[in-house]
Amino acid sequence: MRVTTMDRYLPQPGRVVEFVPSPATLAVADTAVASTIPPSFNQRFHLRTADRAPGSPRHWLACAFDITGGPIDTGALRATFEEWVRRHETLRSGFRAAPEGPPGAERFVLPAEKVELVVGDAEEYVGPKEVRGRLARRLDETCRPLGWPTYFFSAILRPGGATVFCGFDHCNMDGYSLAIAVHEIRESYAVHAAGEIPAPDLLPETGSFVEYCAVEQERAAGPAPDRSDPVIARWGEFFAACGGTTPSFPLDLGVPAGERAPQGTDCRRLLDAEGAAEFERRCRAAGGNVFSGALTAVGLAARRLGGGEVVRLCTPLHTRYEERWENAVGWFTTVAPLTVDIGGAAGVAEGSPRTRAAFREALRLAERPVAQVLTALGGDVRRTRDDVFMVSYIDYRRFPGSESHLACNAHHVSSVTTADDAQFWVSRTHEGVFLRSRHPATPHAEQVVQSFADTMGELLAAGAGGAPVGI
Repeated sequence: MRVTTMDRYLPQPGRVVEFVPSPATLAVADTAVASTIPPSFNQRFHLRTADRAPGSPRHWLACAFDITGGPIDTGALRATFEEWVRRHETLRSGFRAAPEGPPGAERFVLPAEKVELVVGDAEEYVGPKEVRGRLARRLDETCRPLGWPTYFFSAILRPGGATVFCGFDHCNMDGYSLAIAVHEIRESYAVHAAGEIPAPDLLPETGSFVEYCAVEQERAAGPAPDRSDPVIARWGEFFAACGGTTPSFPLDLGVPAGERAPQGTDCRRLLDAEGAAEFERRCRAAGGNVFSGALTAVGLAARRLGGGEVVRLCTPLHTRYEERWENAVGWFTTVAPLTVDIGGAAGVAEGSPRTRAAFREALRLAERPVAQVLTALGGDVRRTRDDVFMVSYIDYRRFPGSESHLACNAHHVSSVTTADDAQFWVSRTHEGVFLRSRHPATPHAEQVVQSFADTMGELLAAGAGGAPVGI
Protein backbone atom coordinates (compact mmCIF):
# COMPACT_ATOMS: atom_id res chain seq x y z
CA MET A 1 0.00 0.00 0.00
CA ARG A 2 1.66 3.19 -1.17
CA VAL A 3 1.56 6.14 1.24
CA THR A 4 1.21 9.50 -0.48
CA THR A 5 -0.61 12.84 -0.42
CA MET A 6 -3.35 14.22 -2.62
CA ASP A 7 -1.02 16.54 -4.54
CA ARG A 8 1.06 13.48 -5.55
CA TYR A 9 -1.85 11.20 -6.43
CA LEU A 10 -2.80 11.02 -10.12
CA PRO A 11 -5.69 8.65 -10.82
CA GLN A 12 -6.53 7.55 -14.33
CA PRO A 13 -9.44 9.56 -15.75
CA GLY A 14 -12.95 8.28 -16.27
CA ARG A 15 -16.52 8.84 -15.16
CA VAL A 16 -16.62 9.81 -11.46
CA VAL A 17 -19.69 8.59 -9.60
CA GLU A 18 -20.45 9.09 -5.91
CA PHE A 19 -22.40 6.98 -3.42
CA VAL A 20 -24.23 9.20 -0.94
CA PRO A 21 -26.76 8.88 1.90
CA SER A 22 -30.39 8.97 0.82
CA PRO A 23 -32.58 11.97 1.81
CA ALA A 24 -34.34 9.74 4.35
CA THR A 25 -31.01 8.79 5.97
CA LEU A 26 -29.90 12.44 6.10
CA ALA A 27 -33.18 13.27 7.84
CA VAL A 28 -32.43 10.62 10.47
CA ALA A 29 -29.00 12.18 11.02
CA ASP A 30 -30.54 15.63 11.44
CA THR A 31 -32.81 14.42 14.26
CA ALA A 32 -30.57 11.81 15.90
CA VAL A 33 -30.53 12.01 19.68
CA ALA A 34 -27.34 12.80 21.54
CA SER A 35 -25.13 9.90 22.58
CA THR A 36 -23.84 9.58 26.13
CA ILE A 37 -20.41 8.56 24.80
CA PRO A 38 -18.06 11.56 24.53
CA PRO A 39 -15.38 12.06 21.89
CA SER A 40 -12.08 10.31 22.44
CA PHE A 41 -9.01 12.31 23.42
CA ASN A 42 -7.83 12.42 19.81
CA GLN A 43 -11.29 13.41 18.60
CA ARG A 44 -11.57 16.24 21.16
CA PHE A 45 -8.25 17.69 20.01
CA HIS A 46 -9.28 17.34 16.36
CA LEU A 47 -12.62 19.05 16.97
CA ARG A 48 -11.03 21.93 18.92
CA THR A 49 -8.47 22.50 16.18
CA ALA A 50 -11.11 22.53 13.47
CA ASP A 51 -13.23 24.98 15.41
CA ARG A 52 -10.29 27.26 16.21
CA ALA A 53 -9.47 27.84 12.56
CA PRO A 54 -12.63 27.71 10.45
CA GLY A 55 -11.91 27.50 6.76
CA SER A 56 -8.46 25.97 7.33
CA PRO A 57 -7.39 22.93 5.29
CA ARG A 58 -9.24 19.72 6.12
CA HIS A 59 -7.50 16.82 7.81
CA TRP A 60 -8.79 13.69 6.09
CA LEU A 61 -7.42 10.30 5.09
CA ALA A 62 -8.33 8.35 1.98
CA CYS A 63 -7.74 4.97 0.40
CA ALA A 64 -7.87 4.00 -3.25
CA PHE A 65 -7.61 0.74 -5.16
CA ASP A 66 -8.40 -0.59 -8.62
CA ILE A 67 -10.95 -3.18 -9.71
CA THR A 68 -10.22 -4.71 -13.10
CA GLY A 69 -11.68 -7.38 -15.35
CA GLY A 70 -14.65 -5.60 -16.86
CA PRO A 71 -17.26 -2.89 -16.23
CA ILE A 72 -18.13 -2.11 -12.63
CA ASP A 73 -21.52 -3.06 -11.19
CA THR A 74 -22.45 0.22 -9.48
CA GLY A 75 -25.41 -1.43 -7.78
CA ALA A 76 -23.11 -4.02 -6.21
CA LEU A 77 -20.67 -1.30 -5.15
CA ARG A 78 -23.50 0.74 -3.62
CA ALA A 79 -24.64 -2.30 -1.61
CA THR A 80 -21.06 -2.91 -0.52
CA PHE A 81 -20.63 0.62 0.81
CA GLU A 82 -24.01 0.53 2.54
CA GLU A 83 -23.23 -2.72 4.35
CA TRP A 84 -19.80 -1.45 5.29
CA VAL A 85 -21.16 1.72 6.93
CA ARG A 86 -23.62 -0.45 8.85
CA ARG A 87 -20.75 -2.70 9.95
CA HIS A 88 -18.58 0.06 11.45
CA GLU A 89 -20.43 2.19 13.98
CA THR A 90 -17.99 5.07 13.89
CA LEU A 91 -18.97 5.71 10.25
CA ARG A 92 -22.53 6.13 11.46
CA SER A 93 -21.53 8.63 14.13
CA GLY A 94 -20.97 12.35 13.91
CA PHE A 95 -20.48 15.40 16.12
CA ARG A 96 -22.37 18.64 16.46
CA ALA A 97 -22.16 21.72 18.62
CA ALA A 98 -23.79 20.89 21.94
CA PRO A 99 -26.38 23.23 23.48
CA GLU A 100 -23.85 23.77 26.26
CA GLY A 101 -20.10 23.30 26.18
CA PRO A 102 -17.51 23.43 23.41
CA PRO A 103 -18.42 22.75 19.78
CA GLY A 104 -18.17 19.15 18.79
CA ALA A 105 -18.69 17.86 22.34
CA GLU A 106 -21.93 16.06 21.45
CA ARG A 107 -21.89 12.77 19.58
CA PHE A 108 -24.83 11.23 17.72
CA VAL A 109 -25.13 7.80 16.10
CA LEU A 110 -27.44 6.58 13.35
CA PRO A 111 -29.00 3.11 13.79
CA ALA A 112 -27.53 0.63 11.31
CA GLU A 113 -30.92 -0.19 9.80
CA LYS A 114 -31.49 3.49 8.98
CA VAL A 115 -28.43 3.75 6.73
CA GLU A 116 -29.30 3.79 3.05
CA LEU A 117 -26.93 4.85 0.27
CA VAL A 118 -27.89 5.80 -3.26
CA VAL A 119 -25.90 6.30 -6.45
CA GLY A 120 -25.33 10.02 -6.92
CA ASP A 121 -24.57 12.13 -9.95
CA ALA A 122 -21.71 11.17 -12.28
CA GLU A 123 -19.43 13.31 -14.40
CA GLU A 124 -16.85 12.44 -17.07
CA TYR A 125 -13.24 13.68 -16.76
CA VAL A 126 -10.58 13.36 -19.45
CA GLY A 127 -7.43 14.12 -17.44
CA PRO A 128 -5.90 12.86 -14.15
CA LYS A 129 -5.49 16.36 -12.72
CA GLU A 130 -9.15 17.14 -13.39
CA VAL A 131 -10.21 13.96 -11.58
CA ARG A 132 -7.91 14.77 -8.68
CA GLY A 133 -9.32 18.28 -8.46
CA ARG A 134 -12.88 16.93 -8.31
CA LEU A 135 -11.98 14.41 -5.61
CA ALA A 136 -10.05 16.94 -3.52
CA ARG A 137 -12.92 19.42 -3.62
CA ARG A 138 -15.50 16.84 -2.62
CA LEU A 139 -13.28 15.47 0.14
CA ASP A 140 -12.92 18.96 1.63
CA GLU A 141 -16.68 19.46 1.42
CA THR A 142 -17.70 16.10 2.85
CA CYS A 143 -14.96 14.87 5.22
CA ARG A 144 -15.39 17.34 8.05
CA PRO A 145 -15.40 16.83 11.82
CA LEU A 146 -18.83 18.38 12.48
CA GLY A 147 -21.95 16.97 10.86
CA TRP A 148 -22.65 13.76 8.96
CA PRO A 149 -21.61 11.99 6.82
CA THR A 150 -17.93 12.35 7.56
CA TYR A 151 -16.97 10.05 4.70
CA PHE A 152 -16.86 10.18 0.89
CA PHE A 153 -17.40 7.15 -1.35
CA SER A 154 -16.72 7.29 -5.09
CA ALA A 155 -15.53 5.31 -8.08
CA ILE A 156 -13.80 6.39 -11.28
CA LEU A 157 -15.48 4.22 -13.91
CA ARG A 158 -13.76 3.01 -17.09
CA PRO A 159 -14.65 0.35 -19.66
CA GLY A 160 -12.26 -2.21 -18.14
CA GLY A 161 -12.85 -1.49 -14.45
CA ALA A 162 -12.61 1.35 -11.97
CA THR A 163 -10.64 3.03 -9.21
CA VAL A 164 -12.51 2.98 -5.91
CA PHE A 165 -11.71 6.10 -3.86
CA CYS A 166 -12.91 6.53 -0.27
CA GLY A 167 -12.18 9.45 2.07
CA PHE A 168 -12.78 9.95 5.79
CA ASP A 169 -12.42 12.75 8.28
CA HIS A 170 -9.57 11.93 10.67
CA CYS A 171 -12.09 11.65 13.54
CA ASN A 172 -13.05 8.20 12.30
CA MET A 173 -9.95 6.82 10.64
CA ASP A 174 -6.27 5.99 11.10
CA GLY A 175 -3.67 4.40 8.87
CA TYR A 176 -4.47 0.84 9.97
CA SER A 177 -8.15 1.45 9.20
CA LEU A 178 -7.35 2.35 5.60
CA ALA A 179 -5.74 -1.05 5.05
CA ILE A 180 -8.76 -2.70 6.67
CA ALA A 181 -11.05 -0.70 4.37
CA VAL A 182 -9.27 -1.80 1.19
CA HIS A 183 -9.50 -5.47 2.15
CA GLU A 184 -13.09 -5.47 3.38
CA ILE A 185 -14.53 -3.41 0.52
CA ARG A 186 -12.74 -5.55 -2.08
CA GLU A 187 -13.93 -8.79 -0.49
CA SER A 188 -17.52 -7.64 -0.11
CA TYR A 189 -17.76 -6.18 -3.62
CA ALA A 190 -16.53 -9.41 -5.21
CA VAL A 191 -19.43 -11.28 -3.61
CA HIS A 192 -22.05 -8.66 -4.48
CA ALA A 193 -20.79 -8.39 -8.07
CA ALA A 194 -21.22 -12.16 -8.43
CA GLY A 195 -24.88 -11.74 -7.53
CA GLU A 196 -24.50 -13.49 -4.19
CA ILE A 197 -25.44 -12.52 -0.66
CA PRO A 198 -22.34 -12.19 1.54
CA ALA A 199 -22.08 -14.98 4.09
CA PRO A 200 -22.15 -13.91 7.75
CA ASP A 201 -18.56 -15.06 8.16
CA LEU A 202 -17.22 -13.32 5.03
CA LEU A 203 -15.63 -10.71 7.29
CA PRO A 204 -14.50 -11.35 10.87
CA GLU A 205 -16.41 -10.15 13.91
CA THR A 206 -15.39 -6.66 14.96
CA GLY A 207 -15.96 -4.24 17.77
CA SER A 208 -16.97 -0.60 17.50
CA PHE A 209 -14.73 2.43 17.85
CA VAL A 210 -17.62 4.19 19.57
CA GLU A 211 -17.50 1.45 22.21
CA TYR A 212 -13.75 1.98 22.42
CA CYS A 213 -14.34 5.68 23.16
CA ALA A 214 -16.58 4.66 26.06
CA VAL A 215 -13.87 2.31 27.39
CA GLU A 216 -11.28 5.08 27.09
CA GLN A 217 -13.55 7.40 29.06
CA GLU A 218 -14.00 4.80 31.81
CA ARG A 219 -10.25 4.26 32.12
CA ALA A 220 -9.60 8.00 32.32
CA ALA A 221 -12.30 8.51 34.96
CA GLY A 222 -10.21 7.14 37.81
CA PRO A 223 -8.06 9.21 40.16
CA ALA A 224 -5.78 11.47 38.18
CA PRO A 225 -2.06 10.77 38.65
CA ASP A 226 0.17 13.49 40.03
CA ARG A 227 3.75 14.48 39.34
CA SER A 228 5.08 11.92 41.83
CA ASP A 229 3.87 9.08 39.60
CA PRO A 230 7.07 7.57 38.07
CA VAL A 231 5.58 7.48 34.57
CA ILE A 232 4.41 11.09 34.79
CA ALA A 233 7.85 12.08 36.05
CA ARG A 234 9.52 10.42 33.05
CA TRP A 235 7.15 12.20 30.66
CA GLY A 236 8.00 15.44 32.44
CA GLU A 237 11.72 14.81 31.99
CA PHE A 238 11.14 14.18 28.29
CA PHE A 239 9.27 17.45 27.78
CA ALA A 240 11.81 19.34 29.88
CA ALA A 241 14.62 18.02 27.66
CA CYS A 242 12.62 19.39 24.69
CA GLY A 243 12.59 22.85 26.30
CA GLY A 244 9.29 22.47 28.11
CA THR A 245 7.36 21.75 24.93
CA THR A 246 6.75 18.96 22.44
CA PRO A 247 9.72 17.71 20.36
CA SER A 248 10.81 19.54 17.23
CA PHE A 249 12.86 18.42 14.25
CA PRO A 250 16.55 18.65 15.27
CA LEU A 251 17.57 20.65 12.18
CA ASP A 252 16.57 24.28 11.68
CA LEU A 253 13.78 24.55 9.09
CA GLY A 254 13.72 28.34 9.13
CA VAL A 255 10.06 28.60 10.23
CA PRO A 256 9.70 30.56 13.49
CA ALA A 257 7.41 29.22 16.20
CA GLY A 258 3.90 30.58 15.74
CA GLU A 259 4.17 30.73 11.94
CA ARG A 260 2.99 28.16 9.40
CA ALA A 261 3.68 27.56 5.73
CA PRO A 262 2.01 25.54 2.98
CA GLN A 263 2.79 21.85 3.28
CA GLY A 264 5.58 20.28 1.26
CA THR A 265 5.77 16.53 0.65
CA ASP A 266 8.46 14.08 -0.37
CA CYS A 267 7.68 10.41 -1.17
CA ARG A 268 10.40 7.89 -2.01
CA ARG A 269 11.46 4.27 -1.72
CA LEU A 270 14.45 3.75 0.55
CA LEU A 271 14.94 0.00 0.02
CA ASP A 272 13.59 -2.50 -2.49
CA ALA A 273 12.16 -5.82 -1.27
CA GLU A 274 15.53 -7.60 -1.36
CA GLY A 275 17.26 -4.73 0.42
CA ALA A 276 14.52 -4.59 3.07
CA ALA A 277 14.88 -8.30 3.78
CA GLU A 278 18.66 -7.99 4.16
CA PHE A 279 18.29 -4.88 6.30
CA GLU A 280 15.92 -6.76 8.59
CA ARG A 281 18.28 -9.73 8.78
CA ARG A 282 21.21 -7.54 9.81
CA CYS A 283 19.20 -5.53 12.34
CA ARG A 284 17.83 -8.67 13.96
CA ALA A 285 21.25 -10.27 14.06
CA ALA A 286 22.44 -7.25 16.02
CA GLY A 287 19.44 -7.38 18.39
CA GLY A 288 17.19 -4.81 16.72
CA ASN A 289 14.49 -4.81 14.06
CA VAL A 290 13.47 -2.80 10.99
CA PHE A 291 11.69 -0.07 12.97
CA SER A 292 14.53 0.43 15.47
CA GLY A 293 16.95 0.43 12.53
CA ALA A 294 14.94 3.13 10.76
CA LEU A 295 14.79 5.20 13.96
CA THR A 296 18.55 4.80 14.37
CA ALA A 297 18.93 6.09 10.80
CA VAL A 298 16.89 9.14 11.84
CA GLY A 299 19.38 9.83 14.61
CA LEU A 300 22.44 9.17 12.46
CA ALA A 301 21.11 11.35 9.63
CA ALA A 302 20.44 14.18 12.06
CA ARG A 303 23.94 13.86 13.51
CA ARG A 304 25.60 13.91 10.11
CA LEU A 305 23.71 17.10 9.21
CA GLY A 306 24.55 18.85 12.48
CA GLY A 307 21.69 17.83 14.75
CA GLY A 308 23.70 16.29 17.60
CA GLU A 309 23.77 12.77 18.97
CA VAL A 310 20.43 12.73 20.81
CA VAL A 311 17.11 13.08 18.99
CA ARG A 312 13.76 13.31 20.76
CA LEU A 313 10.55 12.59 18.92
CA CYS A 314 7.09 11.14 19.31
CA THR A 315 6.07 7.94 17.61
CA PRO A 316 2.42 7.00 17.03
CA LEU A 317 1.26 3.63 18.38
CA HIS A 318 -1.92 1.72 17.74
CA THR A 319 -4.14 0.95 20.74
CA ARG A 320 -5.85 -2.16 19.35
CA TYR A 321 -4.79 -4.17 22.37
CA GLU A 322 -7.95 -6.27 22.52
CA GLU A 323 -9.07 -8.77 19.88
CA ARG A 324 -12.40 -6.97 19.38
CA TRP A 325 -10.58 -3.88 18.04
CA GLU A 326 -8.31 -5.77 15.61
CA ASN A 327 -10.62 -5.39 12.61
CA ALA A 328 -12.41 -2.21 13.72
CA VAL A 329 -12.32 1.06 11.82
CA GLY A 330 -11.50 4.12 13.93
CA TRP A 331 -8.75 6.35 15.35
CA PHE A 332 -6.98 3.82 17.56
CA THR A 333 -3.73 5.68 18.24
CA THR A 334 -1.68 7.22 20.99
CA VAL A 335 1.90 8.53 21.04
CA ALA A 336 5.04 7.50 22.87
CA PRO A 337 7.94 9.80 23.83
CA LEU A 338 11.13 8.40 22.36
CA THR A 339 14.75 9.42 22.91
CA VAL A 340 17.16 8.14 20.26
CA ASP A 341 20.77 8.31 21.47
CA ILE A 342 23.20 7.28 18.75
CA GLY A 343 26.37 8.26 20.57
CA GLY A 344 29.07 5.81 19.56
CA ALA A 345 26.90 4.06 16.95
CA ALA A 346 28.99 2.92 14.00
CA GLY A 347 26.03 2.15 11.74
CA VAL A 348 22.30 1.63 11.56
CA ALA A 349 22.18 -2.08 12.35
CA GLU A 350 24.79 -1.78 15.11
CA GLY A 351 22.89 1.07 16.76
CA SER A 352 19.44 -0.51 16.49
CA PRO A 353 19.54 -2.57 19.75
CA ARG A 354 19.95 0.55 21.88
CA THR A 355 17.14 2.24 19.98
CA ARG A 356 14.96 -0.83 20.43
CA ALA A 357 15.55 -0.69 24.18
CA ALA A 358 14.61 3.00 24.16
CA PHE A 359 11.44 2.13 22.27
CA ARG A 360 10.51 -0.45 24.92
CA GLU A 361 10.83 2.29 27.54
CA ALA A 362 8.65 4.55 25.41
CA LEU A 363 6.02 1.80 25.23
CA ARG A 364 5.93 1.69 29.03
CA LEU A 365 5.36 5.44 29.21
CA ALA A 366 2.65 5.27 26.54
CA GLU A 367 0.54 3.05 28.79
CA ARG A 368 -0.48 6.22 30.62
CA PRO A 369 -3.10 8.10 28.55
CA VAL A 370 -1.69 11.32 27.11
CA ALA A 371 -4.69 13.24 28.44
CA GLN A 372 -3.74 12.25 32.00
CA VAL A 373 -0.09 13.11 31.39
CA LEU A 374 -0.84 16.62 30.16
CA THR A 375 -3.31 17.24 32.99
CA ALA A 376 -0.80 16.11 35.60
CA LEU A 377 2.03 18.21 34.17
CA GLY A 378 -0.16 21.28 33.73
CA GLY A 379 1.76 24.44 32.87
CA ASP A 380 5.07 22.58 32.68
CA VAL A 381 4.23 21.75 29.05
CA ARG A 382 3.37 24.45 26.54
CA ARG A 383 2.75 24.13 22.82
CA THR A 384 5.00 26.40 20.77
CA ARG A 385 4.18 24.70 17.45
CA ASP A 386 1.08 22.99 16.11
CA ASP A 387 3.01 20.08 14.59
CA VAL A 388 5.00 17.60 16.64
CA PHE A 389 8.18 16.03 15.29
CA MET A 390 7.17 12.40 14.84
CA VAL A 391 8.21 9.25 13.00
CA SER A 392 5.51 6.70 12.25
CA TYR A 393 6.00 3.11 11.13
CA ILE A 394 3.50 0.69 9.58
CA ASP A 395 4.26 -2.72 8.13
CA TYR A 396 1.44 -3.18 5.63
CA ARG A 397 2.43 -6.79 5.00
CA ARG A 398 0.64 -7.79 8.21
CA PHE A 399 -2.81 -6.84 6.91
CA PRO A 400 -5.19 -9.26 5.17
CA GLY A 401 -5.04 -8.88 1.42
CA SER A 402 -1.66 -7.12 1.44
CA GLU A 403 -0.27 -9.54 -1.15
CA SER A 404 -2.72 -7.96 -3.63
CA HIS A 405 -1.93 -4.32 -2.82
CA LEU A 406 0.50 -3.88 -5.71
CA ALA A 407 -1.77 -5.56 -8.27
CA CYS A 408 -4.79 -3.48 -7.22
CA ASN A 409 -2.77 -0.26 -6.96
CA ALA A 410 -3.72 0.31 -3.31
CA HIS A 411 -2.92 3.76 -1.92
CA HIS A 412 -3.10 5.57 1.40
CA VAL A 413 -3.72 9.22 0.48
CA SER A 414 -3.54 12.10 2.99
CA SER A 415 -4.82 15.64 2.68
CA VAL A 416 -2.45 18.55 2.03
CA THR A 417 -2.60 21.18 4.77
CA THR A 418 -0.03 23.52 6.30
CA ALA A 419 3.06 22.74 8.36
CA ASP A 420 5.40 24.31 10.92
CA ASP A 421 7.63 21.27 11.57
CA ALA A 422 8.74 18.04 9.91
CA GLN A 423 7.01 14.67 10.24
CA PHE A 424 7.87 11.30 8.69
CA TRP A 425 6.01 8.11 7.82
CA VAL A 426 8.10 4.98 7.26
CA SER A 427 6.16 2.12 5.68
CA ARG A 428 7.10 -1.39 4.68
CA THR A 429 5.29 -3.30 1.95
CA HIS A 430 6.05 -6.40 -0.08
CA GLU A 431 7.94 -4.04 -2.42
CA GLY A 432 10.33 -2.55 0.15
CA VAL A 433 10.66 0.30 2.64
CA PHE A 434 9.25 3.74 1.83
CA LEU A 435 9.43 7.21 3.36
CA ARG A 436 6.89 10.03 3.21
CA SER A 437 8.03 13.38 4.57
CA ARG A 438 5.75 16.29 5.51
CA HIS A 439 7.33 19.71 6.07
CA PRO A 440 6.95 23.45 5.44
CA ALA A 441 7.19 24.17 1.71
CA THR A 442 9.76 26.93 2.02
CA PRO A 443 12.99 26.78 -0.03
CA HIS A 444 15.13 26.33 3.08
CA ALA A 445 12.93 23.68 4.69
CA GLU A 446 12.65 21.81 1.39
CA GLN A 447 16.44 21.68 1.08
CA VAL A 448 16.93 20.52 4.68
CA VAL A 449 14.33 17.77 4.54
CA GLN A 450 15.50 16.60 1.11
CA SER A 451 19.05 16.30 2.46
CA PHE A 452 17.76 14.47 5.52
CA ALA A 453 15.75 11.99 3.42
CA ASP A 454 18.71 11.47 1.08
CA THR A 455 20.92 10.71 4.07
CA MET A 456 18.40 8.29 5.57
CA GLY A 457 18.29 6.45 2.25
CA GLU A 458 22.08 6.19 2.13
CA LEU A 459 22.23 4.93 5.71
CA LEU A 460 19.58 2.26 5.18
CA ALA A 461 21.28 1.15 1.97
CA ALA A 462 24.57 0.82 3.84
CA GLY A 463 22.75 -1.06 6.60
CA ALA A 464 21.48 -3.48 3.96
CA GLY A 465 24.99 -4.16 2.68
CA GLY A 466 25.35 -1.37 0.15
CA ALA A 467 28.41 0.79 -0.34
CA PRO A 468 29.95 2.01 2.95
CA VAL A 469 28.74 5.43 4.00
CA GLY A 470 30.74 7.77 6.20
CA ILE A 471 28.90 8.84 9.32
